[in-house]
Amino acid sequence: MQPAPSGKGSSDYYFTKKSIFEQSDVKDVDKLFIGDSITDYGEFQEYFPDEVVLNRGIRNDVSKGVLKRINEVVDRNSEEAYLMIGVNDIRYSTDSKNFEKRVTAIVESFKGKDTTLFIQSILPVNNKIFGEEVSNKKVKKFNGILQRIAEENGIEYIDLHSSFVDNNGQLDKKFTIDGLHLNGEGYKVWVDILRRK
Repeated sequence: MQPAPSGKGSSDYYFTKKSIFEQSDVKDVDKLFIGDSITDYGEFQEYFPDEVVLNRGIRNDVSKGVLKRINEVVDRNSEEAYLMIGVNDIRYSTDSKNFEKRVTAIVESFKGKDTTLFIQSILPVNNKIFGEEVSNKKVKKFNGILQRIAEENGIEYIDLHSSFVDNNGQLDKKFTIDGLHLNGEGYKVWVDILRRK
């Protein structure tokens, strides 16, 4: 299992990635992906080869971490930005009110910019494979918060969750190896959903 955000290895990774992002001078960005390891592991530039695509996922990140680095993201002034955050907030017991406050602040950072922001749902977890660290009941609750924030701010909410869940309310095992992260087939489904937007 990966260390909690307070673990030194995790914070080293966060600050290393953050500093790399801040030194990048890429302009005219079409798509920008923001999130945790589920975003971090995605080869989004390969999925959209004709566009300029930046991946701003950082393994183990939470809503608080995204908020702390959101200026670099917003300043890119990308055509589109896709936010997926929350599974680690659930893992590390972030209070739902604090989660809502932070995601709202992330959304507000984009006000007055030309970027079209999309809020993506948190994916289900397969508890048989991953363990009980993340409750799918809480995933649903946090997705409700995300959907409400999107609606209140006139932002499109992308429900990825329903495309990945099995009949038992779990992440379908065909889309995962460890029960939390997506495999290649999982990313293909995710990207196909975005291509239909």
